[in-house]
Amino acid sequence: MNPRAHTLAKVVAFASFLALSGASALAGAPTAELAPYRPEQKVSGDIRVWGSPEDRDLLKLWEAGFRKHQPQAHLALQLHGPESTMAGMYTGVADLAFVGRELRAPVEYMAFEWAKLYKPTIIEVANAGLRSRRLAANLAVFVHRDNPLTGLSVAQLDGIFGAEHKRGRANLRTWGDLGLTGEWRDRSIHVLAPPVNSIPALFFRKAVLDDSFKWNASLEEFPSEAQALAALARDPGGIAYAPLAAANDAVKALPLAATSAGPFVALTAESAADRSYPLSRAVIVVLDRVPGKPIDPRIREFLRFVLSAEGQAALARDGSYIPLLALSAQQQLKRLD
Repeated sequence: MNPRAHTLAKVVAFASFLALSGASALAGAPTAELAPYRPEQKVSGDIRVWGSPEDRDLLKLWEAGFRKHQPQAHLALQLHGPESTMAGMYTGVADLAFVGRELRAPVEYMAFEWAKLYKPTIIEVANAGLRSRRLAANLAVFVHRDNPLTGLSVAQLDGIFGAEHKRGRANLRTWGDLGLTGEWRDRSIHVLAPPVNSIPALFFRKAVLDDSFKWNASLEEFPSEAQALAALARDPGGIAYAPLAAANDAVKALPLAATSAGPFVALTAESAADRSYPLSRAVIVVLDRVPGKPIDPRIREFLRFVLSAEGQAALARDGSYIPLLALSAQQQLKRLD
């Protein structure tokens, strides 16, 4: 790519990101410092990708961009949903699994390891989105808009939602336990959540409860995050976690902190991209790399494209996920060597 085209690609990518995310200019622009894709070798043939129908448009954008550099390569898509993607990997009929969420631990890891006798290779290709209705949407913690609480630490979340407290030190069951006074001091905290075996709950359990299976015994499960937030809208004493897309006017998202010392960080496109938001999530692909052996050149070149300025610009245009910052992309590129 010539310098003028390179500059144009960066500008278009970053402008697309800002327009789609509603973010202000980031200190470390998510695409402005990414390197352009330069093929290290010519490749050809099918790259078999298993994934979800929801990601078809993004995969097609990636294919179109990749084929400008590698016209003999092609993505052969099998998009039956995330629950089948890993099966394609350990049965040998897929080259890449675009999972679109975290792997279910230990089930999806175990199936692969039983078949292959080594671990799958996981590459982050994006940050989870803010308002898209995808499985890997970033999760906010919500309280009723009348609740005076201004923020929570991860340890406090563990105290609220959990019972074993690997991160916290005790049950937090009233709003007074969180420092609220007056009429809030003795009011019980009502924990509202999606099913504990759902994808959001599996992520929340790992990120907040440190993989503890011991939830708050009073936790009330709802079929979806939107229904949990609808119940929260009617319950000033409630608390719930959900994507921003599920929010309603009667609830507010709280800034979160990794430790009690802070800082307390609101969920934004910027804080999701730089991973300063404690519940930031990544979007991954999985590949089968035999330990000590190089990655198949077709797969390696395609992932190098995905992690390039052009690949992340295509991701920004799709709008479902947030592009990687340059440092994050560079870290993932190193894992391909």
